[in-house]
Amino acid sequence: MTAACGFAIILDYTMRLLPLWLAVLFPTTATAADTVDYRKDIKPVLQERCYACHGSLAQKAKLRVDSAANMLKGGAIVPGKPGESELILRVASANDETRMPPEGHPLKPEQIAKLKAWVEQGAKVPADDTQEPDPRDHWSFRTPVRPPVPKGSANPIDAFVALEWARRGLTPAPPADKRVLLRRVYIDLIGLPPTVEQMEAFLKDTSPQAYEKVVDQLLASPQYGERWGRHFLDIWRYSDWWGLGAELRNSQKHIWHWRDWVVESFNADLGYDEMIRQMLAADELYPTDPQKLRATGYLARSYFLFNRTSWLDEVIEHTGKGFLGLTFNCAKCHDHKYDPIKQTDFYQFRAIFEPYQLRTDLVPGEPDVVKDGIPRAFDCNLDAKTPFHIRGDERNPDKDRAINPGVPQFLNPDGLKITLVKLPTEAYQPLRRAEIAETVRKPIEAKVLAAKDRLAKAEAIVTGRAVFLTWAALPAKAAVTAAEKELADLKAALVDPAKAPLPLRGAIKSAESNVEPPASKARPFPDTSTGRRTALAIWLASEKNPLTARVAANHLWLRHFGKPLVANVFEFGRKGTAPTHPELLDWLAVELMENKWSFKHLHKLMVTSNVYRLSSAATVADSVKADPENRYLWRMNSIRMESQVIRDSLLHLAGDLDLTRGGPPIPAAAQEASRRRAMYFFHSHNEHNKLLDVFDNANVLDCYRRTESIVPQQALALWNSRLAMAMGAKINDQLHVRLGDADDARFVNAAFEVVLGTAPTKDELATCLEALTELRAELKAAKDAGKRARLQVVQALINHNDFVTVR
Repeated sequence: MTAACGFAIILDYTMRLLPLWLAVLFPTTATAADTVDYRKDIKPVLQERCYACHGSLAQKAKLRVDSAANMLKGGAIVPGKPGESELILRVASANDETRMPPEGHPLKPEQIAKLKAWVEQGAKVPADDTQEPDPRDHWSFRTPVRPPVPKGSANPIDAFVALEWARRGLTPAPPADKRVLLRRVYIDLIGLPPTVEQMEAFLKDTSPQAYEKVVDQLLASPQYGERWGRHFLDIWRYSDWWGLGAELRNSQKHIWHWRDWVVESFNADLGYDEMIRQMLAADELYPTDPQKLRATGYLARSYFLFNRTSWLDEVIEHTGKGFLGLTFNCAKCHDHKYDPIKQTDFYQFRAIFEPYQLRTDLVPGEPDVVKDGIPRAFDCNLDAKTPFHIRGDERNPDKDRAINPGVPQFLNPDGLKITLVKLPTEAYQPLRRAEIAETVRKPIEAKVLAAKDRLAKAEAIVTGRAVFLTWAALPAKAAVTAAEKELADLKAALVDPAKAPLPLRGAIKSAESNVEPPASKARPFPDTSTGRRTALAIWLASEKNPLTARVAANHLWLRHFGKPLVANVFEFGRKGTAPTHPELLDWLAVELMENKWSFKHLHKLMVTSNVYRLSSAATVADSVKADPENRYLWRMNSIRMESQVIRDSLLHLAGDLDLTRGGPPIPAAAQEASRRRAMYFFHSHNEHNKLLDVFDNANVLDCYRRTESIVPQQALALWNSRLAMAMGAKINDQLHVRLGDADDARFVNAAFEVVLGTAPTKDELATCLEALTELRAELKAAKDAGKRARLQVVQALINHNDFVTVR
């Protein structure tokens, strides 16, 4: 075969394949035979890329593309003529000035091809094609109304869930075993499993009120506040301070005071509405109450030294997500693509927080804020202007636009009722508080006395009766002078605290930035607060607010039942999914508000429901087939315990857990030896406990819901970590003391009861007995071979999936 002939064959083969290659590389055409499905191929593209500007939210150029009728009316399409259709010309334009959509990447070639083919084919649409509904009619933007409770159940939760079972032909699982139920509710409410003694007492109590009595005891336990406080500290992004070396860049030192306030508030069943008011505005509502002022640590958490915009962006984003289930952050650069939140709304929301800064107030008995103090919010810059960043770029503010504080009008048509707050003198001059004045005075007076004592000793070292001091006395004399001046300054400050030097104010302002000038740092604290945060807090906690109670009830439901009613707990807007049980969610929201926003009230309703008490085993075949994801709660969901609960449970079962509450965080170096609950560990973006991280510890930047990974390191940690080995050995020792010369079968049963809270099955018992026989043979030459063999069984149970799982 000649070269020319070979080339001709290759060329012919290439030309045959060329159309296929072009179709793959440039899929921009559609044949007339390819009928385009409007609902499948066209509407989703328009919804994703065009509705934000040309739908129910906005109608730029007076055009809507959310229905074919609207596109025809606006002249966007000419059926059969894509070349004359403005929609096609714009999306296919190579000119960035005229191309649509104007933001983001252009439509994909295959999307443009589908649009073009659809128009060529006559722009056909289903008869029921309609435009987008008014976004203000979205389910979560309407104030919840208590729906009627379906008949048939004493607990309304059971009634609403049973209604969905009936609609979908679902058969519920049987009730959970009593042992499983007790372990479930213990871990759920206090984060610790029941002891053998607590389990036995419950099993012996055959009264109808046995379970309810346990629930009441757990809700009254001080460990309840630690358990549920930790849940909400996840949502509120609790973090100890971090930075570079000793330089504080994020959060605040001593923010543990806020953590303690959260735990105490849950234990006291402080209404959620009041929690919100104190966290956002205790400095305006309770300006002289240090215990309540701790709550504003919520605002101190978002502190960032280097950039005020980044600081306030976090406040806006997480106040929106945490309390309202809305993504305000999506409106920073442009109007929200899904919800009726304008870009202006983002900056009006920012204006609520614009004046606030942070300071650390002295605590009685400790004059050094490095050692202790209460980090808290206060309005520092009352006249601070809020910029409007064009396209979200802080380098490009709109200097002609004035921004006033507010929330989106669709949520609050009447606007915020903002009133200036005149503060009591002790709030802005904390030195006027007697206990703070005493705290400052004592060390200064002690310093004077010490300096005088040193001077007296130095003056005694003289030659003969010379009247001159020796050189040794001169520094002591200077120290006395300095100390006496400090005391004089304090006395003057007590007369007029407004002129007190910075160290004697009774509070130290946090740096507003890394370049804050000394004159700014030295300014006196204002005697007035804007009242903006109070207005926001009152609105958030109002029964007219459509979102706050729903979002809170959804968070409680998630942590009790393993899955939320609304899948994305911080997205209640139109991009999110509808609740699986909308009537139940509304009923719970109203029930919360009408019962003084009591979380304990909702807890009890949830955990005493029959739905909560169902088995988690997927044993009902028809229900498994009809609802494999258990969306409609025909069985209980199994939940992997959080990292803190796993670690605390090991200590608790070994009788080694220290239940001391509150106080400064335990530093990283002391955590392995500590027996305190893990929620008291120092935990920040830079420093976090490795064992807790293995089991998906809370991310301090964003943790609305814990992740549940399954990785090999988890099994290694429960087998090889010092904590697991030490606690396993203690449990083994205690079992041997309690059981004496009991045989292996009795030991295995007891070990299951302690570690897993249940009895072994026949197969599990047989497997353990066989393992013990083999282990004894392997260890026959070792001292205490039998005990060591049994220790392996205990450690194996600690590594059992049922130890880290709430069934």
